[in-house]
Order: sequence, then C-alpha cells, then structure tokens
Amino acid sequence: MRWSWTSIAFGTTLVALAILINGCGKSTTAPNPPQSSDAAEVASTLVAAATLVDDGLAVDSTQVNAERLSPAPGIASIQAAIRPFTWWQRITGVARTWSFAWSDTDATAHPKFCVATLTEHLTGTLVIVPASPSDSTRADTTRILKPIDKTLTRKVMLQRLALGLDREWRVIAVTGALVTTPGAITRIVSLRIRSASGVDTTLTDPLQWMSLRHIIQFGVNDSVTVTVTTVRADNPVYIHRWDWRHRLRNNLDDTYSFTWVTSAWSGFRHFGIQAMSHGSIYDDKLPFDMMAWHLPFRVTQTGVDYYP
Repeated sequence: MRWSWTSIAFGTTLVALAILINGCGKSTTAPNPPQSSDAAEVASTLVAAATLVDDGLAVDSTQVNAERLSPAPGIASIQAAIRPFTWWQRITGVARTWSFAWSDTDATAHPKFCVATLTEHLTGTLVIVPASPSDSTRADTTRILKPIDKTLTRKVMLQRLALGLDREWRVIAVTGALVTTPGAITRIVSLRIRSASGVDTTLTDPLQWMSLRHIIQFGVNDSVTVTVTTVRADNPVYIHRWDWRHRLRNNLDDTYSFTWVTSAWSGFRHFGIQAMSHGSIYDDKLPFDMMAWHLPFRVTQTGVDYYP
C-alpha cells in the first residue's frame, strides 16, 4: 500500500470533527486526502466508534485502597521509604493528536483505506497518601505528590466500504493502547489471557492489529485470568477497568496474576494492565515510572467485520 500522511492536533474528538468539516486541518508532511469529504467522514466515524477508540483509562482518577497496596510476602524485605495507604492520579493536561495515513486511491480520487493513529500526551500529578505511622489502618495527614508525564498511542484502521448505494468509512481493525512515561525502565513483556469460556491467548505487543471479528470475546459473567510478565519481581502491577483497579498477585518469578469476572452486559469493553517501578509508590523521591497496555474485548458481542 502507498500511504500519505495528515496530522491534526486537538483537545477532543468532537473538536477534531469540527476542524475537519470546516477544512481547517493542516498537513505537516503531505497534502490532505484527495477529497476533503473523506477527512470529515473519517472523523465522524471515529466519533461514532468511541466505544472502540476511547477507553478513558489513562485519565481515570479511581483511588486504590490500602488492602490492594501490600507487597508480596517475598518482596517485604525490599526497602520502602513510605508505606502507602492509598494512591490515585490527577490528570490536568491532555494534548491529543490524530495522524491519518491514506492509501489506495481509486478511480474516483477517493482513498480506500485510512490508518488513524491517536497520540495523547497526558500530564498531572500522582497523589500518594502514606499510612499513619501510629496506625497503619488509617491514612496519614501528609500527601506525597509526583509529576505525571505519560504518552498514549493507539491505532485504528478504517476502510471505505460499499454499503447499499453509497460508500462509507467504517472501522475494520483496531489495536490496543500503549502508555509509557519518558525513559521508562518498567516493561511489560507479555500478557496471557485465559477464560472459563475457552479463551487462551498470549499478547506480546498491545499495538498489534485486531480485526473486529477477532477481538477477544468473553462470555457473560465469564471468569477471566490474566498473567502479566515484566522484567522485575518487585513491580506493583494493577488491572484497571472503568470503575475499579485491583493489584495483581506477585508470583515472585517476574509474573503477576489476577482473576476477575465479566459483567452481565454484552458489548465492547476495555481493560488495562499497568506496571510501575517499585519506587513509584514506595519511595517518596524516585519518579513515577510505568508502562500500561489497554486492550479491547467484547462480551457476547456478535462478530462484525466493521463498526459502527
């Protein structure tokens, strides 16, 4: 395929749609697609496909409870400058950029494919509340604040399909999202996913393409076990859904595991795995250092070739 590139930065997807429709997008490396209507239609499709495109996990401010902070027994001897009672993130800045790569222009001067790459630069503060020195079951009055600087990358593939008498842009494949801090030493090597309904797959790259039909599918109230491999045995590793975070069990061999149950509602969903350096939450001086993978899945959602 031959690709041409357009890059547009904006605050929200809806703003991007307005920019494209009004022809205000400016290319930094290549001209706009042959037909400006394609840019507007692609942006509109991305808005309609928000369930697949925007998981909201990178900005979530859910607090982690004290019982989900205790180190594994074999890690207890590692020096900890602080004993956290709870922590959460407070994201105050989001700079979002979409880059569009167009390919396979047909006889009508319309491209057939578009790869849309989302890049989000997020800044804010990690808030750590230590346990009280006199009573570990209570929060201290002090707060430890660390700057957050992380970048999220996700890709979406769209195709211009013949639907009835018209040709319309639809999402045909997606990737997960990769989130990292600058110069991070924390690494997620692989993620194995198993379920009672029969799923057993191992991922080594969150940015690998998944056609919509082959997005991981779980059953209703399905039992799902995730096993994460990192490069260290002292990483705090968490699974993150839209309304909760849970710490994974440290298996003391650079792997971490957790079992959870899906909801009773069908549809597309996302979950995230976030690994941090030990010092991110157990040392008051070391910087926030992390890597996260955000992955789509579906619960009893009928297999589809395009969306919406």
